[in-house]
Amino acid sequence: MSVFIVLSSVCFFCFLLRTIFNILHYKNHPLSQNKKIIFFIYVIMAFLWFSWFQMCFFDPLKINVPVWLRCTGLLLFITGILLFLFSNMKLKEDKTGKTVTSGIYSKIRNPMYLGFIIWLVGFPLFLQSTITLLSSVIWISFIIHWKILEENELEKKDPKYREYKNKTWF
Repeated sequence: MSVFIVLSSVCFFCFLLRTIFNILHYKNHPLSQNKKIIFFIYVIMAFLWFSWFQMCFFDPLKINVPVWLRCTGLLLFITGILLFLFSNMKLKEDKTGKTVTSGIYSKIRNPMYLGFIIWLVGFPLFLQSTITLLSSVIWISFIIHWKILEENELEKKDPKYREYKNKTWF
């Protein structure tokens, strides 16, 4: 149980730091442009996801769920990972600096965040990790906050974003 509490605390602290960085970034704070801090945030994200995955394995409250529900969890996890990877590849191939609205982005505004959310539900379901699954509400609230910050900024920068937002999901 104590390992799980430490992992949960690390995960929460990392989500909090990432959220603070996002807030600074969207307020154009000079710290958010510092290359050392940006590198630090990448390290924080590695700790975040490592601690979260470990939470799933060390969760002290495992419940038996039907095989079909575990398979659904695995399918959700894989879907979330693929959604994240495909959206990340699409962003990397676009060099215009404008809002990406083609490919997966023509249907979903924030496929990376959606991918995170889907795997946050799927993996603990697959591993029958009850507390980790319940804690997804906290992690998802952080991600929704990141999404809102990003979309507010894009609405300010891109006059066509609101129209794009009305045509797409999430």
